[in-house]
Amino acid sequence: MYFLTILFEAFMSFCACMAFSIVFDAPKKELVFCGISGGISWFLYVVLTLNLSPTMATLISTAVVAAFARFASYHRQAPSTLYHIPGIMPLVPGTVVYNTMATALSGEVLETYSNILLGLKLAGAIGAGSILILALPYSFFEIIPRRDKKAKVKS
Repeated sequence: MYFLTILFEAFMSFCACMAFSIVFDAPKKELVFCGISGGISWFLYVVLTLNLSPTMATLISTAVVAAFARFASYHRQAPSTLYHIPGIMPLVPGTVVYNTMATALSGEVLETYSNILLGLKLAGAIGAGSILILALPYSFFEIIPRRDKKAKVKS
């Protein structure tokens, strides 16, 4: 039953990232891939948090999404940020920032510092996971040869 919940959350993340891409005017033919990127990130994050800390789960999920973005970029002939940005949106620590503000306003100093530290760790994990993959050369993602479009013959 818990697995169905995870799949449902991943599907909702897919839909949310696709909607995010629509709002930011991504090409229509790339919307599904933007959604897949978000679905992968949330699915991996939830599965990995069963055994790992949220920071490590975020790092690994971000690295996988960045690799997917680079792979899709190579094969779809589009910028990798088109797939990367929607993919990391579910991992952004919005709840942690909200909790930080709520505890700060209620005067809970230690809990506020704890939330600030967690937010910084999660944001750092997103940055590090992205850099680890984006620093790889573009040719690294030529693992599977690209299908070239047939040249149109003008007569």
